Amino acid sequence: MQNISNELKVYELSLIWKEAEYNFAFWEKLNGTLDWDKAYKDALPNVLATDNLYDYYMELSKFLALLRDGHTNINFPQSVISSRAYLPVFFNYIDGKHIITHDHKSLNINQFLIVKKFNGVDIDEYIEKNILPYIWHEKYDSAYGQIRSFLQLGEENSEVELEVEEDGASRVITIKRIKNKMKWVYNQKGILNMMMHKASRFMKPYAIKIFGKKKLAPSQYRHNHNMQPSEELEGIYSSNSHRIYKTKDNIAVIVIDTFSNNKLGEEFYANQRILETMSGFIIDVRKNGGGNSDNADNVAKAFIDGEIRTGRDLKPIHIGTYKAWAKYQGFGDKTYDELVSERGYSELLEKMYKIPKHMYYEEEESFISHEGCPFLLNQPLVVLSSCSTGSAAEDFLITLDQANRVIIVGSASCGSTGQPLFVDLESGGSFRICTRNCTYPDGRQFIDIGVQPHIKCELTLDDYKNGVDSVMNKGLEEIRKLV
Repeated sequence: MQNISNELKVYELSLIWKEAEYNFAFWEKLNGTLDWDKAYKDALPNVLATDNLYDYYMELSKFLALLRDGHTNINFPQSVISSRAYLPVFFNYIDGKHIITHDHKSLNINQFLIVKKFNGVDIDEYIEKNILPYIWHEKYDSAYGQIRSFLQLGEENSEVELEVEEDGASRVITIKRIKNKMKWVYNQKGILNMMMHKASRFMKPYAIKIFGKKKLAPSQYRHNHNMQPSEELEGIYSSNSHRIYKTKDNIAVIVIDTFSNNKLGEEFYANQRILETMSGFIIDVRKNGGGNSDNADNVAKAFIDGEIRTGRDLKPIHIGTYKAWAKYQGFGDKTYDELVSERGYSELLEKMYKIPKHMYYEEEESFISHEGCPFLLNQPLVVLSSCSTGSAAEDFLITLDQANRVIIVGSASCGSTGQPLFVDLESGGSFRICTRNCTYPDGRQFIDIGVQPHIKCELTLDDYKNGVDSVMNKGLEEIRKLV
């Protein structure tokens, strides 16, 4: 794999240091635990010692991971990603265990093996030493998608020894990483279903007419890995922005897997005649990693009458003049409160003390109103969440929760949102720095914690084995109490 010049390595590491120094939103959280200048100097020889792009980007990842934020990370060049091969087994973190839930069709292994060791090392120890230093992992379940990728990726034809447990007995299996497209095998309810890796959840949909407009009709509802609720859900609408199903007793199940699609509001509003006839709603955002909060608001406002306060955010401010003046003030190790007690409050004192320490912010509150939405849905609402519900999807949860308009069922959300600053790197990759510290309106934190569900419900190993979407089942149970 190609290498780059030392001059470019120094420049790109310095660029990352600079953009984080002046734009990162969470320095106050790291005060006393991270010396950013020292971290830069420590990273420099490691970056220079790399002899290929993969190792170089791993060192950049390790450096940026010191900021411990889910919206702050390195993106590898496509050339590096395409050069790697995949371990043809799919790990899931279930009930605190690493489980193989499905595998490549060419492998002759049983499903739902518990992985105990990875290349002879306890798998938790392996992850802690070889993966966690390179990624945000403050909320382990939310970071597991990245953990899985690091476990899978490696050089083509490289072999991995997995010690697995099945029915209380342990054995070692050796699996080789491959580069060809994956066809995963799922073993649920005694049926083998083969699907293309990262392909559509549905077979090719067929066209139908809905109120005079041509739309795509989704097939029967499926969650991850072909999991189904205990009752049939009829598909009545599908587009790239969202899908709508309904139960036999007229409850709508709306699946929104991303808030990145800017047609979401328009297409959601176009379904007014469908939505107004429903007796209640379940919105499934368990796989929604975020996108544009405006798109999320366009859906949320359909359920909100009037205007509500939805959040508070802090944006760091840097003005170099105050940092210059602070150098001659003799602040020493005194706290801000101690200085105010001695000298009295002034805006000048506050800026001179806080700006050099990354503690001075523009504070702003956010609001949402029903204005601009062509209809109001007063029917009961349940939203399903998971550790993969992130960013703008978490803002969506908080908005509906603040309006006292929702029952959230599932598990705590991802625990990471904000406005990232994206910066391209000349070597082919990019990085992002989170520039916005978001909280609940009253200041409560959900970063690294997640938005908490009102009713906690998580998929279990038995659910995976039986192909049962117990979280959807719980959502249907709760919405029927409200209808």
